[in-house]
Amino acid sequence: MAICQLFTVSKHFMTFRTPTEQEFLQIRNFIFQFELDDRNLKQEEFTAAFRKDELVGFGRLREHSDCIELCSLGVVTEHRRQGIGKAIVSELIKRTNNSIHLVCIIPDFFIPFNFKIVTEYPFSIQDKLNYCTQELVVPETYVAMCLMKVKIA
Repeated sequence: MAICQLFTVSKHFMTFRTPTEQEFLQIRNFIFQFELDDRNLKQEEFTAAFRKDELVGFGRLREHSDCIELCSLGVVTEHRRQGIGKAIVSELIKRTNNSIHLVCIIPDFFIPFNFKIVTEYPFSIQDKLNYCTQELVVPETYVAMCLMKVKIA
């Protein structure tokens, strides 16, 4: 059963849950439109954000054999600059007890969540860096980041 949580952003309630098949098709379309990482998309790895019944954003915790990666983060264009992306990242962080890696061109967005730029990272993140620099070419520099979570025994 999908986890559903409420979050207040810009005086509007948002809910988070795993998308339905139809919603996942919408997310896939946004991923292509926003030119995000579209490799090995799995519906169950996504968390979708909704206002009322409207999809406003999404993010993914991709499970690799050597790490968890936060990726494919997007906010529907007309809903940007309202704190939705930050709310999605906060929700994704809560959904795992493991450290989280990511590759991005906007490290300042992730620093408030305690992500740090790293120069040593798992093979899957090196693969992601290679993919981004070769397939998702942008003028900005890609960096690898990590949010270390301490496991309590």
